[in-house]
Amino acid sequence: MNRRDRVINQNKVAPLSDITRLIKDGDTVAIGGAWLSSHPMAIIRQIIRSGIKHLYALTILGSVDIDILVGAGCLDRLMFSFVSMEAYGLPPNFRRAIEKEGLKYDEITGLAIILGFEAAGRGVPFLPYRGPFGSDCVKERPEFYKTIKCPFTGEEMIAVPAIKPDVAIIHAQRADPAGNTQIEGTGGSDLELAKAADKVIVSVEEIVPTDVIRQNPYKTKIPRFYVDMVIEAPFGAHPTSSIPSYVGDPWHMMKYMEMAASPESFKDYLSEYVMGSEAEYLEKIGGPKHLDVLRKLAREVKLL
Repeated sequence: MNRRDRVINQNKVAPLSDITRLIKDGDTVAIGGAWLSSHPMAIIRQIIRSGIKHLYALTILGSVDIDILVGAGCLDRLMFSFVSMEAYGLPPNFRRAIEKEGLKYDEITGLAIILGFEAAGRGVPFLPYRGPFGSDCVKERPEFYKTIKCPFTGEEMIAVPAIKPDVAIIHAQRADPAGNTQIEGTGGSDLELAKAADKVIVSVEEIVPTDVIRQNPYKTKIPRFYVDMVIEAPFGAHPTSSIPSYVGDPWHMMKYMEMAASPESFKDYLSEYVMGSEAEYLEKIGGPKHLDVLRKLAREVKLL
């Protein structure tokens, strides 16, 4: 499907189970969000439920999204600049896979990955930048970082190749049926992912009429011609945050870290929280009463 076809197709709404139409075994999948914010966790859980395997995942600032995919055995390879559970500690499955289980990985600086996505989005084979001089990155990854000279000034620079995912998965606040997507709060490099990828799946807190999108056009960060599928998934970023809709869930994050501490207990986590439906997941984490607490906390946040 080319970008022109995406514009003509005005209704891209699909159920979560339809991600298998766009994500296949062996695909390269770029995952949106950053830190513990706005990760497309409903899609991540559906990847596991659907039995999709042998993925090459790309993340700039990954967290529980990467850890759960690694633990579930969905990845053959990972490109990342950073994977952390922040205050909750080191991601257990990720750490085991890197240290003991032989997961293939490409550790690349965050800026270089962003530039790789930007290059793909612009349709050029590489982009140059001033770095990472003074580090061992170039020596350790010579297939990714290339030293070049500016043809105009002669300045020595580093070139990084275009990174073109098969699919980008992104979570946002709202979209219309055509795919015009509005992002509030932390968007990370979601727009760069959308521009770079061959196919884009967006999950949103709510699908709204186009007239609602037009009321605040400045919030529309990803226009419809980049989007192939729109999925309505309330609390689709849980347990990460989706500001201003809700905060991250510290109670569930602590439960996750406890159950991910060993491969055996992590299997129990998958069985209890992932292998059912999203509706069952939201009920098991505490249901409407608990979700209202997360909403209320987001409303009461004060900026310093």
